[in-house]
Amino acid sequence: MVQAGVILAFAALLILSMKGVRLHIVMFIATAIMALTSGLEAGEALSVIWRSFTDKATCELAAAVLSIGLFSTIMQATGFLDRAVEGLTALLGNVKAALMAVPALVGTMPVLGGAALSAPLVDKLGRPLGLGPDQKAAINLVFRHGMFFVFPFSTSLILTSKLTGFSVPRLIAKMWPMSLALWGVGYFALLHKAPAGHHASFGRDEKGAREASATLSGDPNVGERAGQAGALVSGESRGKTRLDGLREFLIYGGPLLLALAFGMALSLPLWLALTGGMAIALALALWQKRPLPPRDMLLKGANLSQVVAMFWIMAFRSFVEMAPVFRDLVDKATAAGIPTALLAILLPLAFGYANASQQATLSVLVPIFVPSSGSEAIRLGLTSLIYGSSFTSYFFSPLHMCQILTCQYYNVSLQDVYKRNWPVLVGFLVVLGVFYLAVPRL
Repeated sequence: MVQAGVILAFAALLILSMKGVRLHIVMFIATAIMALTSGLEAGEALSVIWRSFTDKATCELAAAVLSIGLFSTIMQATGFLDRAVEGLTALLGNVKAALMAVPALVGTMPVLGGAALSAPLVDKLGRPLGLGPDQKAAINLVFRHGMFFVFPFSTSLILTSKLTGFSVPRLIAKMWPMSLALWGVGYFALLHKAPAGHHASFGRDEKGAREASATLSGDPNVGERAGQAGALVSGESRGKTRLDGLREFLIYGGPLLLALAFGMALSLPLWLALTGGMAIALALALWQKRPLPPRDMLLKGANLSQVVAMFWIMAFRSFVEMAPVFRDLVDKATAAGIPTALLAILLPLAFGYANASQQATLSVLVPIFVPSSGSEAIRLGLTSLIYGSSFTSYFFSPLHMCQILTCQYYNVSLQDVYKRNWPVLVGFLVVLGVFYLAVPRL
């Protein structure tokens, strides 16, 4: 019965994810299947779920996801993100550098429609260099997602931290070469042969961004902000010195920078550091007499469904850890000569490509491959393999919404973007191979 339940739960996860069902519903159904087929009495199964919900790690994870959504909404609604991008562009001066930095900065705001916010900026920056739409689409995707391995407020990093017990800084210290590889290969594949270029204005291109993001989110305000992102940095960037750009970046990027600094310096929980960042952003908005985001916008930006999903993910993990099926499967594969580390690459590649959700892939496979005890080097090595592999499959999945949104904005096919990004895929797989070789053998 337990084995049948595991198969059914995994099938439900895969099928429902591929059909676009929201993550919190997917994880609830998968957890319910695991609970009903676990062999536990109803009271015991409910007790497992309750303990998972009330665990400190679960509560901190949910609080972090909630604060990320609220902070991102405030930064966009007040226009601070746009102004920080404008300042960073003026500071860098060089168009190639701006093409790499701007999507990365916007990528720190993990909100629905985020790809539409960076797409018009990349579009305008790339025009003086003569970049084609497929090339700009690839640039928008590669440099936007490189932050997944180094940004402390990344939801995927926070989730992995709670699933494994490793701190976010410890995970970053292990996996930062993956970001470097993604950006490095992306530069040589997409930008190296382009002319150097210097600071350029963006101009207005509101319609495409507005339509693209509205299509994804159903929120016309998101589309309006996406269109305004290109308009905001149009004439204002002309004549700005690097010092002007630095000043603007420090002021309007200050809430994010200070949240990062205080969080790391004082070892604050992520949700508390971001709460401080929100307070700074709101104080700056009041000082500048900017309108504050309305309640309905904050409620939508909080993304409460994702917060709920975190509780069910942790409950699902508890049942996975209790079921002997997974450990037996890994043990049998290892006895057959298949290294556990190799399975930690191959299974996330297959699972993540189908469901296009790194969080769902991590929540399922991390508890299977990363034991709660044992050698730290092995545990951390397996964690890095699962994280890197799940990112690869998520990034290149045809169901990845950032890919869909970006292709729609630039009016290019997914195949066109794949042709541009295949060196990035090869390069990243090589890096995964290096990480694989570095994992101590069990």
